Amino acid sequence: MKQIKALLGRSEGSRSGQEASETQQEARTTKDGSAGRATEERPAAPQGPASFYCPVSMELMSDPVMVATGHTYDRQCIAKWLAQGNRTCPVTGMRLRHLELVPNHALRNAIQEWATAHGISLPNHYDTTNQPTFKLDDHHPKNILQGHEEIVWAVEVYGSRLFSASADKTIRVWDIDSRRCEHVLEDHTRPVLSLAISGNRLYSGSYDFTIKVWDLNTLSRVKTLTGHTDAVRALSVSDGRLFSGSYDGTVRVWDEANLHCLEILKGHNGPVRTLVNCGGCMFSGSYDKTVRVWDVQTLECKAALTGHTGAVRALVASPEYVFSGSDDTTIKVWDVRTLKCVRTLEGHEDNVRVLAVGDTHMFSGSWDKTIRVWDLRALECVKVLEGHSEAVLALAVGEGGPQPHSKVLVSGSYDTTVRFWDLNTFRCVRKCDGHFDAVRVLAAHNGHVFSGSYDGTIGVW
Repeated sequence: MKQIKALLGRSEGSRSGQEASETQQEARTTKDGSAGRATEERPAAPQGPASFYCPVSMELMSDPVMVATGHTYDRQCIAKWLAQGNRTCPVTGMRLRHLELVPNHALRNAIQEWATAHGISLPNHYDTTNQPTFKLDDHHPKNILQGHEEIVWAVEVYGSRLFSASADKTIRVWDIDSRRCEHVLEDHTRPVLSLAISGNRLYSGSYDFTIKVWDLNTLSRVKTLTGHTDAVRALSVSDGRLFSGSYDGTVRVWDEANLHCLEILKGHNGPVRTLVNCGGCMFSGSYDKTVRVWDVQTLECKAALTGHTGAVRALVASPEYVFSGSDDTTIKVWDVRTLKCVRTLEGHEDNVRVLAVGDTHMFSGSWDKTIRVWDLRALECVKVLEGHSEAVLALAVGEGGPQPHSKVLVSGSYDTTVRFWDLNTFRCVRKCDGHFDAVRVLAAHNGHVFSGSYDGTIGVW
């Protein structure tokens, strides 16, 4: 509301059309505080229904238009609001998925009829020939790709194409060079949460309990895999087998050759959130606070790794260790050969939400707004990276440091920014703006970094 008041120079507090009229009458008082005679004798202006008045200006609307949230404003007021760089609905504070202004013809006709009946002249603002048209394209940098209407939950790269999965139930296929959407894969009936690529196939897991199999050459659906009884949150491929982790507490194993279900791996007592393949085993992390280890060939459970006191949300692997990040603020280090916990990494002050691993270090991002850097040999924290003003939700290791062939850590945050950290100095060498909402996922490939946001856009850096 403070932004609205600053926009129009209004006094504090919202007012109805009647209250605005009363305030105008009070402004006509004489210096000694008494109302002038002309004011006292002047009849009060007629007041229409509250819906006839702009929520921003409190004035009778002459050209009502709707924004993406469905709320209606006078065109001049909302256009000025958007021109100042605002990307939210003034009434609700919600971020606008697009900036199109849709004329509210029914309301405009009703206002005109009422105004005519009461002898009120409305300003002629309806001619929009010379008024600016606000589109999201005009306010996003060229490296911000638009198309999705909801949160981007996953991104994967295959050759010169980028695949993005969204809560809008679709998967978009982008040409990386031209940065254009080539195709939209539409077959899921609920949000798409996970992606995996193997050979010439793309696998997508959804809240509709299914996994769709797509041919990467024809971009057509090959098959729908059914059997899970809740959302498919994680996908991973190993040795010709697709593993799918679900909120139903199971991991299903599918033969890539015939796409038949080979086994249902049971044992978790809560949703399976994450999967990672290492040392001939598939590790599954769950909200039940455990990590289970499954032999990729025999599909037997080799161990149930316990010790966390909060949900396990993240897993990454190095050649020697598997790391599990938990809501208990810790990271546990599991020896791949013995499956024993060799260290519990402490230091974060809030949930550990994301992990990434490089050649010599492992990185953890937390709700405490920091990134911790852990030496893979000593298993000790060597640096705390600070700079984000909100929770760190995504991490990726890629190329693009200040020196040729050097690597960087890339982080995405609730603060809407993407940061690049030089892995030689651990300094932030670049801060990227462009998203209007939280950065949820990251992928690094061939000198590019791709970011998916809650605002439905894809960033190419």
